Amino acid sequence: MSAQYGQEFKKNAVEKLLGPSPQSALRVAETLGVPIATLYGWKKNYANLSGMKNNKKTNRWSREEKLNILIKTSAMTEAELGVFLRENGLYSSDLQLLREEILIGPKGPKKPSVDPELIKARADLHRKEKELRRKDRTIAEMAARVVLLKKSHEIWGEPEEDE
Repeated sequence: MSAQYGQEFKKNAVEKLLGPSPQSALRVAETLGVPIATLYGWKKNYANLSGMKNNKKTNRWSREEKLNILIKTSAMTEAELGVFLRENGLYSSDLQLLREEILIGPKGPKKPSVDPELIKARADLHRKEKELRRKDRTIAEMAARVVLLKKSHEIWGEPEEDE
């Protein structure tokens, strides 16, 4: 039996997930008595509508802006830092990620560049392996024919030739 929930109920549930003081999906699901899969579905549908999308402001900043923020926040006291983070909608972990990104470089899956010669060599290898398999099958077929011919000669004898 499925329960019907109103739009406002769903939006409030998503706001608990993504709002200013987010809660874990498991906790929200248990509190509201909603299956966690349903909660994730609501998140997918309602997060974009209400402006609660869970994207970081830091992704939109250039490297220079990120560096300026790190320099500015490094000299702040803990209270000033807290005010700054709240004003900008950031967490202290976001500053740590910025620091790592500036020092190490941006994270993310990067495809290693492949040498065009290597691509060509792999294609040639694939073509040659395919040709070799074809030739192996042909040789196996010919060997089977020879064996069958010998067996037929043993059973029925050699064919007589008309002279």
